[in-house]
Amino acid sequence: MDNPGSYEYRQVPQDVDAERAVLGAIFFDVRSDSAMVEAQAILEPADFYRQAHQTIFKAMQQLVDEQRPIDMLTLQDKLNSMQQLENVGGMTYLAEISESSASSANLKHYANIVREKSVLRRIIETLTRSMSLAYDAAEPSEDILDILNRNLDTLAENRGDEDFQKIKDVLREFQENLDNAVENDNDIVGLATGYPELDNLTHGFREDQMVVLGARPAVGKTAFVLNVAKNVAKAEQVPVVVFSLEMGAVDLVTRLVAAEGAIDSAHLTTGQMSQDDWQSLTLAMQSLANMQIYMDDTPGIKINQISAKLRKLEKDLLNDMTQEDRINNPHPIGMVIIDYLGLIESNNTESRQQAVSEISRAIKKLAKELHTPILALAQLSRGVEQRTDKRPVLSDLRESGSIEQDADIVAFLYRDDYYRNDGTDEDGSGDQRNDDEAVPIEIILEKNRAGARGTATLMFNKPTFKFSPMAPLFRDDPNAGPNGNPGW
Repeated sequence: MDNPGSYEYRQVPQDVDAERAVLGAIFFDVRSDSAMVEAQAILEPADFYRQAHQTIFKAMQQLVDEQRPIDMLTLQDKLNSMQQLENVGGMTYLAEISESSASSANLKHYANIVREKSVLRRIIETLTRSMSLAYDAAEPSEDILDILNRNLDTLAENRGDEDFQKIKDVLREFQENLDNAVENDNDIVGLATGYPELDNLTHGFREDQMVVLGARPAVGKTAFVLNVAKNVAKAEQVPVVVFSLEMGAVDLVTRLVAAEGAIDSAHLTTGQMSQDDWQSLTLAMQSLANMQIYMDDTPGIKINQISAKLRKLEKDLLNDMTQEDRINNPHPIGMVIIDYLGLIESNNTESRQQAVSEISRAIKKLAKELHTPILALAQLSRGVEQRTDKRPVLSDLRESGSIEQDADIVAFLYRDDYYRNDGTDEDGSGDQRNDDEAVPIEIILEKNRAGARGTATLMFNKPTFKFSPMAPLFRDDPNAGPNGNPGW
């Protein structure tokens, strides 16, 4: 095994010749500042390994800002004003750089080499700091891992090596999407939730989307997203991941079984099962077992842990796929559900509002990275209780306005009967529940970047935790019970 101490004396990644070539190419481009513009799109002064090169590049940047040409005289003048001329090697070293044979045509190649070495050095620096923290053992390992992951994520996000996309290339992708939509039999272009009235508003949940679903406690938001999860996993045949920070996996499965088999959840809890219940249970369990639903009920999980688990799952799913399937579907996770956003822990101790803002932004970035919709639940403030019309609005989102800003879709659940019963249990269970009651529930879209705002009305069967589309008969007669509704 290598001696860990032997790594101390290894040369850090660098390429001084490439750095000189970048500076020389900028000198070579004496007729315009296009070379400097191209260099600044890739590099910043700290990317140069030699301090002298950092200073020279800074001076060049200032000359461009002042709309002055970059040549020997102007650069000498700028470095003198910065009191740095002698520190960079004086006029002799500037002359060496200016006489370099580097061509501005190769500048991008040289700049990418310099940038690559800089990123490698920053990775080493980040890992070295984390190693020091680990050796000191003064902080919990979870905090050290969180710091490490955030620093590495920042490095990945700030590479700055993506080129502009020409509109003709983007138009080609647009045309492909349009052709696919034309060939589609309906207007659902994303993942169908199984509820046509809702899907008509959203056109389905699409990749990269952050969808926030808010409601007061006990309205039924966990039951709703579990219904969506099984509908998507069953109809679309894609993996669906559920992070439950409040309820255990067995409790989630109880609700899934009840909804899939239309079984009274009280029977599943007490074991007082009828013959019909047993038959429905067998069919429900067989159906659910064939779905790709993954659950994680880690309490107090952090957003970086969620990210790490999803990346690992994506890798495992890809490893199980054929080469052709991997090419056609490089991001196999179909949907992610987080229940709920407010319970995700953060190392930000300044304020809960700032912590939630960071978590919200991280969820949006994760949706884009995985190319999958992420449906995150959120609690609402008590302010809604003080109004005559208790239907939620965007300002009712608790703790952070950034949730509203980051989300592509913000929807709320509302039930009239919730305010006629003083219940306190989640998903309409407990004291609030009337075991024979199926009630209308509104899905109110207050923000919808890719579609219209509006309201979809579903039916919520509280004993079975099952959501169903509202049948026309029940819509015409809201006082009709489940027996009068052919949809039940």
